[in-house]
Order: sequence, then C-alpha cells, then structure tokens
Amino acid sequence: MPIEPHLNLMELLLSPAGEWKPAAGCWTTARAAAGFGYCFRMGTALDFKTGDALIVGPNSEVTVRASQLGEVRLQYFRVVPERLNGLITVTEWRQLTQVPLTPRVFHYPARESLAQRFTRLAALPDHGTLAARAALLELWASCVTGLLTPSTEPVTPGKKLETTFRQFISRISEKDLADSSLADLAVQLNCSERHLSRLFRLEFGMSFREKQTELCLQRACQLLLEADAKVRTVAYDTGYRHIGFFNMLFKKRFGLTPKEWRLQHLSLAPNPAALPEENQPAVVDSRCLPN
Repeated sequence: MPIEPHLNLMELLLSPAGEWKPAAGCWTTARAAAGFGYCFRMGTALDFKTGDALIVGPNSEVTVRASQLGEVRLQYFRVVPERLNGLITVTEWRQLTQVPLTPRVFHYPARESLAQRFTRLAALPDHGTLAARAALLELWASCVTGLLTPSTEPVTPGKKLETTFRQFISRISEKDLADSSLADLAVQLNCSERHLSRLFRLEFGMSFREKQTELCLQRACQLLLEADAKVRTVAYDTGYRHIGFFNMLFKKRFGLTPKEWRLQHLSLAPNPAALPEENQPAVVDSRCLPN
C-alpha cells in the first residue's frame, strides 16, 4: 500500500463532474473549501457543499463528485494510526486498525461544530508546524473517540489476572510495549513470565516476542520513509544490532528488503497536485448514511 502523507493538510481541485476517493488503509478527514458536489457510498448520495466535512474510515469506499456545473476545492489530511507511535494504546490501535470491520463514514454539515473547527484550522497561515499538526490530530480524535470501547469488564472470581491484563493493555502504548521486556511486564502485573506469555497469546494470537517484532518492523517502515536514513541506522534505532538479521526479518514480513521497500513506497506515494482530476482519490457518506 502506498504510504500517504500523514497529518499534512493538502488541497486539490475537482473539475466539473470530477471525482476523488480517499486512499485505503488510513483515516481521511476532508472538507469542501469551495463549490458544490455530492458524496456517494453504497448507492446513497448526499449533498457536499462549501464548509461540509467528512471523516472516512480505512475500509470505507466512498466517492466525492463535483457538480457538472462547477469545480469543488477540497482540503484534506490523513491519519495513519500505526504512525501515532506512543500516542495510542495497544487496545486503541487494535480497534482503529485491526477491527474496523464495519466501514465508517461521518458527515458534518457546515453548521456543525466539528466542520466549523476544521474551517478555522484550514484558514491558519502555516500548516507545517507541530501545533498545526497536533490540532488536526485532535480534530480527528474528537470524532473517532466515540468508536473506541473502553475496557469495562467486571472482575470475576478466578479471572482477576485476566481482567487486570486487559485493563493494562488498554493503557499501555504500542511504543512502551515494544520497549518493555516480558520480565518487566510480569513484575508490573505481579505474575510469572510464563503466565503472562499465556495471557498474551490468548489475547493477541501470537507470542509476546512476535508482537514486539511486528511493532519494531512497523517503526522501521516509518523511519525508512525518510529518504536519507541509512538502513543500518534504521536497524539500530529499532533495536537490531545485526543488519543481516534485520534484513532477514524485514524481508520475511514484507517480501522486500528494506531498500526495496523504501524505493517502492517512496515512488508510489502520490503527489495530489500532479495527478489529473479524474485520478484523484474520493470521499462520501456520513453519519446520515448506513454503516
């Protein structure tokens, strides 16, 4: 999957009757900065006019189409949960990336507060600052927080540790999990490493070490998108001291060497300004449409 810009406000212009679809595999938040068009999903259409906003989930196939009578100027940004390293918990990450089986699309008319907040953020003079990116992230989070299910499992006799374990992973971040040892976590949970390993496999369907490897390789992918980063440095920064072992694990997971993966994904990353309107990505649906 091409790696899209993350937390960067972008803009594109749809010609009359032109269409745009958001990239798969990430959350897209978009607004109609000017013009009038339509949002389509599952055979349902909504008006999409100046000031309206959309938040589209990773597996939601939607399309924004400009009216035949005029252009539509879109502003949008993407959020990739895997790249929010350290900001979301293990449980939140699973809910936002691994278990969104139902397509999610939310529509906010221009009169609603979230759409108005997006309008104010889009009007800021500099979108490349840390504060601007944090504001975009908060806008997205204020919507998807309602999709997250906090752990409210009651403690039942004989299952106190299982409940404590689930509560624990609902608080620990992916980064902290990747940086911790099984022994460290066992001490925090006041149980044996063997017992913790069993709980971990039951919860995630993989061993603790396999999960850590997956997290480290995801982090490596993020670092490899920096074109000037040396593969040896990426391996070191993700906890691998032997470049050959890192290359072997990476190719086993992704089917490509780190260098090949970077060349492929950097070359595939689209430049919205350079794409013809008919090939630009698309949006649709809203809270008014069936999930």
